[in-house]
Amino acid sequence: MVSLFTSAVQAQSDCGPDRPPCDEPHDGPGCLQPQCCELVCKNDAFCCEVVWDETCVEQAGELCGDVYCPDLGGCLEIHDTGGCLDETCCELVRMHDPFCGYGTWDEICVAEAESWCAGTFECPIVPPPGARAEGEPCYERFNDGCGGGAIEINAETIACGEFIYGKTTTRVPRDVDWFRIPDTRDGPVVVRLQTEFPARMLIVTGSCEGPISVLDRRPVDPCSSDEWVFDLPDGEYHLVVESGADGRSLRSGLPCDEIDPKNPPDDDEEPLPRTYGLHYLLELSCTAVPCPGDLNGDRIVDGVDLGLLFAAWGDCTGVCPADLDGDGTVDGQDLGGLFVGWGDCP
Repeated sequence: MVSLFTSAVQAQSDCGPDRPPCDEPHDGPGCLQPQCCELVCKNDAFCCEVVWDETCVEQAGELCGDVYCPDLGGCLEIHDTGGCLDETCCELVRMHDPFCGYGTWDEICVAEAESWCAGTFECPIVPPPGARAEGEPCYERFNDGCGGGAIEINAETIACGEFIYGKTTTRVPRDVDWFRIPDTRDGPVVVRLQTEFPARMLIVTGSCEGPISVLDRRPVDPCSSDEWVFDLPDGEYHLVVESGADGRSLRSGLPCDEIDPKNPPDDDEEPLPRTYGLHYLLELSCTAVPCPGDLNGDRIVDGVDLGLLFAAWGDCTGVCPADLDGDGTVDGQDLGGLFVGWGDCP
């Protein structure tokens, strides 16, 4: 009994961030990833009592296929392997963006770590009076645009001045909520999105026959909100709310919390872990005060908008926000118009 207890304590003390990686043989016992280390040492105490040799590495390869955290490399630094050194942050990012585990810890993983790892996880949204609940349970797919091979876009209509209290999950197939913007709008529209989870708001146009064009894509950090103003030409447009970060859609970590009556879980089935809430609050207002020159919709005309105007310089087709005078060309006339509106929008 004493020797077993001693071995268990030894295994714990030799597993952790101060040890070399589990997939490399090295002098001394134990390895970097506690979960993998303990799995191997439970099977072969030699690996945590004497040395982490080639046999221990082989066992790690067999037992630790889904263990990625922690790993060498700072969570706020790009590196060529998956995972990062802070186990809690690493698991949070990998849980929602698996590529950061099995792939490389790239610039998107770094941005996710910066946004999520020091943030708030619990922020239940209280919908305002009169808010309409999204009409889709999270185990169904009624308003997923062209998903599932749809011939016509499946979407709900959001009215000007309306709040939608919705829910988005990563249940397969991934939940993406589409809302049709009314074509009776008069002038710019304001979109406000508040979320409990890492989210993205898209404005798209087109049909399921193709092509579907994404006109704008804006990320919203978990437990936060944002607002944008869009001046949309005549045509049919949709707002899309999905789980995601700036640069990547999220495909795990937000399981549905409702029971599908057609496919109920087994009595002994454990619910999937979840860190963030699933709700969002979407508002559409169609009475925005025009603000020429505010190309990124943040209600300020500044250097960011100036850069966007220069990036669009020349002839343009389709939706071209930088063409302030609507003559089909971004030129000096538009530059002058931008400077006229410089500063905070009214």
